[in-house]
Amino acid sequence: MSTTLAHKGLPSGVGRFDLLRLFEQVARPGFGLSSTAVALVRHYVLKTMDGDYLSGRICAIWTQACRFAEALGLTPRSINSAERELEKAGFIIRNAGINGERAGDRQDGVVVWAAGINLAPLVERFAEMQAKAEALELQARAIQQCRAEIRQLGQRIREAGDEDLRERAETILPDGRTARITNIDRLIAIREALSAMLAAIEHNPESGLESYPRALKSSDAPEENCAPNIQNQNSSRRRTAPARDPLERIRPATALVVATESYRGIVEALGGPSWPNLVEASWRSCGRLGIAQSTWGRACQQFGRERAALSVLLIDRNAELPLGHRYRVGSPARCLAGMVRRAGSAGMNLAGLFRATERNAQQAPSQSPVPEPPIEPQAGPMAHLTARLMASVERRVTSDG
Repeated sequence: MSTTLAHKGLPSGVGRFDLLRLFEQVARPGFGLSSTAVALVRHYVLKTMDGDYLSGRICAIWTQACRFAEALGLTPRSINSAERELEKAGFIIRNAGINGERAGDRQDGVVVWAAGINLAPLVERFAEMQAKAEALELQARAIQQCRAEIRQLGQRIREAGDEDLRERAETILPDGRTARITNIDRLIAIREALSAMLAAIEHNPESGLESYPRALKSSDAPEENCAPNIQNQNSSRRRTAPARDPLERIRPATALVVATESYRGIVEALGGPSWPNLVEASWRSCGRLGIAQSTWGRACQQFGRERAALSVLLIDRNAELPLGHRYRVGSPARCLAGMVRRAGSAGMNLAGLFRATERNAQQAPSQSPVPEPPIEPQAGPMAHLTARLMASVERRVTSDG
């Protein structure tokens, strides 16, 4: 049986290889198709012409299944199975002739009729596959953020040094691994269970965790390479007292006190103050500040994601100060690069920089807005510390350049 089944065409500016890339992106994760079926569709598209995807045309191929089997190194039975799979999923129509014969006619580059494999359903599901691809991307980002929050909760559990707490966490997430968990609902359930367990213990005066600061430092290594296992034995390297690093006492809500309005707006749009949201906000702010992604990556590698996020937050604030202000950052990109280099050599007092900026932010509203001569920056040890830190960074960048 032959057919003249036509289709409505692809959107303007979209070609057959755009359609193929989109199909390959969503076929397995979005529709559960096999790798053989995906490879077969690629051969289908390669056998067609660009004009076959115009509105009102017939997009079909009539190559015998045994030819596809030879090209893919498979058996004809495997090809037939993959074709049935694609037909059941609604991506092709099989309309071969008697005894499964395939034939067709193309005149002046246009298919007039065909008995074989018709790709009209694939063409007309372009918009649906686009929506599926966007949904998969959003889901992947949600999974990544949820895993990051679970890793931070696991770190707090390990550093608490509470054996009972660790054993309870083991029942929620054995071995502390999330890399093999791809279900977002399950990840959210794990995150909420760990968070509720910590919250209950931290509010218990007898637990000794009420004053324990939340850890700011985290590993930037992929979880697949370094899974955050909850330790089964007491480690001699585990800290038994509150961390000495003053940065570990800085919480997301505290950091936002000195942030600019645009930065705070990003964090609020992401769901409020949390370290994953601050990391995301700083990453987005890099484009606005002219900071290259390679520089941001080096900062994450040198400081850790949270410290890199705090650095960008401070740079963003000081970049918006008026011209001529002694604390103003002239080049955010060079400033962050200089901070990375300084941290790798002599070290950098990021905690002191934050505290100085915080103090200046708290004192700023109390300054009298007298429209007289320009107000001089406030004097004092913290103000001088801020000036020395920012000036030192930019001097090192200029000298290195």
